[in-house]
Amino acid sequence: MTQCWSEGELRAYLDGELPSRDMERAGAHLSQCDACGRLLAELEVRAELVVNWMQALPEPLAPVRVPPVPRRAMAVRRWVSSAAAIAAALVLGAMFTPRRVDKATNLPPPQAPAVAVPAPPPAAVKPAIIRRVPRPRSAPPKPKPQIQYYVALDDEPIETGLVVRVGLDGGQIPADVIVGPDGRARAIRLVSDISGEAK
Repeated sequence: MTQCWSEGELRAYLDGELPSRDMERAGAHLSQCDACGRLLAELEVRAELVVNWMQALPEPLAPVRVPPVPRRAMAVRRWVSSAAAIAAALVLGAMFTPRRVDKATNLPPPQAPAVAVPAPPPAAVKPAIIRRVPRPRSAPPKPKPQIQYYVALDDEPIETGLVVRVGLDGGQIPADVIVGPDGRARAIRLVSDISGEAK
């Protein structure tokens, strides 16, 4: 017995939408499989119900055309709504504006003008003293790096060149070589394996 067909495939079979080869295979399977036959019968009943319901629907109403509003009426509506908004703003403004209350206030008697006292001179600021923090005695001082200059490989002066990193002794010892414009090595220096600095 072959594998059963899914509900979607059976719907496509019912609508005749499967390729012709699959239509033949589905027909042969439906003649042997009772489960797929029952599912196909149920799908046919559902399809029949949907067709009946669609036919029972009333005819759609013709669209109703609303006449356009004349431009003059729209302009009047705009003016009316603008006037109403201004009136509402004025009413709200009048409601929230504080009212003036006239009260007799007792003023203190006039006093003699105060004598101006000169301000004290600004305090003198001493400059800050910056002191170096001494290094702990246990830490050894850092050794100054020794600059290794290039060793010339010929007697001609070098005007321009390109520094190329190479490995000597089968790549074990890294070195920097200055190559002149003519492609010849003009100077060399050895570099450290770890940091890339000169030895």
